[in-house]
Amino acid sequence: MRHLFVASLAILAVLQPPAAAGMGGATPFRIVPGAYDKKAGERATGAAGPATGRVGLKGLSVAVEHLDPQARAAFARSIDPASPDPFGVPPGRPEFYTTFLVEFENQSGREVLFQPGNVALVTDRGEPQFPVDLTDLYRAAALREAEDPEATMRRIAPLIFDSSVTIQTGRRLSRLLVFGPLPPKWKEIRLLFSFLHIGSETDTVSLTFHKQVIGG
Repeated sequence: MRHLFVASLAILAVLQPPAAAGMGGATPFRIVPGAYDKKAGERATGAAGPATGRVGLKGLSVAVEHLDPQARAAFARSIDPASPDPFGVPPGRPEFYTTFLVEFENQSGREVLFQPGNVALVTDRGEPQFPVDLTDLYRAAALREAEDPEATMRRIAPLIFDSSVTIQTGRRLSRLLVFGPLPPKWKEIRLLFSFLHIGSETDTVSLTFHKQVIGG
């Protein structure tokens, strides 16, 4: 299943249509914490609210925020001031990647092992998605005949959770989880973090987000 998703991701990265053909007239929205209110609809919380979802477990804090293109570019510059946004798209094209900034703060007194491949993004409209890694992104870059895929991967590597990482007690770590495009007409997202290892214990946490129309 993952191989099929990776192939589709790479093909879509090459073939995604211009905004005028595929996304013209789309209503702008943000992705914010909390469950979707079915009675009130997408415009129920049109005013700006908290952008970051948080959950705590046994001394481990997990904070997750969806990043729009401007916030994602700012995060990339915070790591390398000379780096452009590696997930940006040319003018006139719709956004392709869905990115979340994830911050772990470990005050558990034990080592925490995080494996990004165990995170699933589940919407109310379709099958789960899993984060893309450097191999997936390299294949997509090669398919669209990027000028220097290796250089692109060197810029991306410090930005994303690519493989398992250990967070020592008392430390904080922030990187991106990167997914493909969301399905049409989605309203709610759940990010499921499975098999979080806190010392010798294994736990699961989840955070829910919903679509919030801007100016609603």
